[in-house]
Amino acid sequence: MRANHSWKPGSVAISSAVVAILFLLVSTQVAAQEAAYNEQKGFTAFEDFRASDSNQGQFLIMDTNIGYDFSSHFGADVGVPVYVIRPTLPGTPHSWNYNVGDPYGDVRFTFDNPVVNYGSVVTITVPVNETGSFGTGRVGLDWFNHFDKTIYRVTPFVNAGIANGILDTRALSQPFRLAEGFRTLGFLADAEGGMDFHLTHSVSVGGSYYALFPEGDQKAFGGGQNFFLLPTGNESVSDITHDHGYSAWVRFTPTRFVYAEVGYVHSIKLDNDAATLTLGFDLGSLFNRPSAQRHY
Repeated sequence: MRANHSWKPGSVAISSAVVAILFLLVSTQVAAQEAAYNEQKGFTAFEDFRASDSNQGQFLIMDTNIGYDFSSHFGADVGVPVYVIRPTLPGTPHSWNYNVGDPYGDVRFTFDNPVVNYGSVVTITVPVNETGSFGTGRVGLDWFNHFDKTIYRVTPFVNAGIANGILDTRALSQPFRLAEGFRTLGFLADAEGGMDFHLTHSVSVGGSYYALFPEGDQKAFGGGQNFFLLPTGNESVSDITHDHGYSAWVRFTPTRFVYAEVGYVHSIKLDNDAATLTLGFDLGSLFNRPSAQRHY
């Protein structure tokens, strides 16, 4: 039995229209995805000022950083910090000293999803200084991981990482790191848990509890410029790096070009208090779209 195929001009027109509409929708979606992808690509540039004031002295880092976002999930940066310090410990000269720190490079990964947002930063510092207060004379390595989930106006988060010593890098917005005005060499794990509360679109407050866990031999190096904190008496470097405490902050992002953070840190182990200030300028956003890089 032969099937009876009856072709009608109207059905052909409708079919052609449906195909054309589907093709147009698919093409539009692909074009939109490509445009969104391309919008996430481009150069980034930041200028950061990070400062700390405690009973050990004052500490300022001026950090110039440039990078490139390959997509919304992946980017890389290079930077050079400049340190300005003024120790106020007994027996140390109370004068300002400065030096260029070890240059660094990092790669960033960001994966946001409805369950939990994840970000990771791997940082490498290159030793260019003599062994002393501003460097250990060794390559520095730091692997930082960040997890968060926003629920209405509250964003709980957990940070965890490992490193071969205490480093400083602009990729991390952790006030307790600014209270550590010294460099060490040795395996070190860190963990931090806390939350941010978003008061407005541009203002948030937060707090956290942090802990550092050294393992194996730990070394610190003195030099012409003294560390803020060195072992005294029967203390070892492991004693001063095995730290834990809490921090609080207020974060401002008034425009896409500027961000600022005022913080307070209390070290329970070292019985030390510090006030911190971070002021950053997203220079790349002055000329193009806002950077895809997140400031944790």
